[in-house]
Amino acid sequence: MTSTFPFCIRMQYVLLSEIASHGISVMKRQSVVFLPGFMCDGRLFRPQIEALSRKGVACSVGDLTQACSIERMAQMVLKDAPKRFAVAGLSMGGIVALEIYKQAPERVTHLALMNTTARADAAGLARKKQLGRVAAGELDLVLREELKPQYLAPLNRTPERLELLEAMGVALGKDVFCRQTMALTIRDAYLETASSILCPTLVIAGADDTVCPIDRHEEIANRIGASQLTVLSNCGHISTLEQPEAVSGAILELLARPGAYATRNGNCKLEVVETPN
Repeated sequence: MTSTFPFCIRMQYVLLSEIASHGISVMKRQSVVFLPGFMCDGRLFRPQIEALSRKGVACSVGDLTQACSIERMAQMVLKDAPKRFAVAGLSMGGIVALEIYKQAPERVTHLALMNTTARADAAGLARKKQLGRVAAGELDLVLREELKPQYLAPLNRTPERLELLEAMGVALGKDVFCRQTMALTIRDAYLETASSILCPTLVIAGADDTVCPIDRHEEIANRIGASQLTVLSNCGHISTLEQPEAVSGAILELLARPGAYATRNGNCKLEVVETPN
C-alpha cells in the first residue's frame, strides 16, 4: 500500500503479508558496511548479512566500540571500508552513517538509515543516571530495565530477541557503554547533512518505535531528494530483528538502484556520478 505525501517521498506501510521479495538482482561486487546501534554488535544484522551474502554482496560490520565521538567512529570506519560502499546503520549506527557521508560523500554509493534520528541528543539527564548505575556495576540491570523495554514492539518481545539484546550489551561491557554514551551525548545535529545527500537513500522506521518515532524519519527523508521512506508495521526500534525479511528485501531493492556518489568538480562543488549496476 503506497501513499504520496506533500514532502514528495514515497512512504510504504509494509504489512507482514507484504514482505518484500528477495529475488532482486544486485551487482555482485557491491559492498555494504553495517553499523550497529547502541550496545549492539554484528548479530544485530545477522539476517540481513545472510540474505545479502546469498546475492553476492560483500558485507562487513563497522567497529563503533573504540571511540568517544561520532566523528571519530566515522573516521575509524572509513579507514577500514572499501573505496566506495553502501552504508546501512541502525539507531546510533544511522547517526554514524550520516557523519560518514558528511566526511566522505565521494565514497558512499547508497545509504540505509534505520530507526534513527538526525537531531542532537535530548536525553542527557537520563544518560547521566545510566552512567552512574553502570559505574556501580549495574550494566545488566540498565540493559534489562531501561533499554530493552523501549526497543521492541509489544508483539516482538520474545525471549530470544530480549536475550540477544541483553547478550550483545553485556558482551560489549561497561567501557563501551561509557564511550558510546559520551558519543551520543555530545553529537551534533545532522539535518543539514541530510539535506546534502545525493545518493539513493532508504529510510526505515518502525510504526511502534518510541525511541525514534516516525516523524524523526520523515524529517530526514524530506530533506533527501533520492529517498524512500518505508514504515514497517508491528515494528519497534530494532527493525533488523523484528521484521528481518522486510528489511533485507528493502536493502536489496535499494542496492538494485544505480548507485551515485558525490565528487568535487573544479569549483569544489559536489556533483553526482552514477555507478550503474
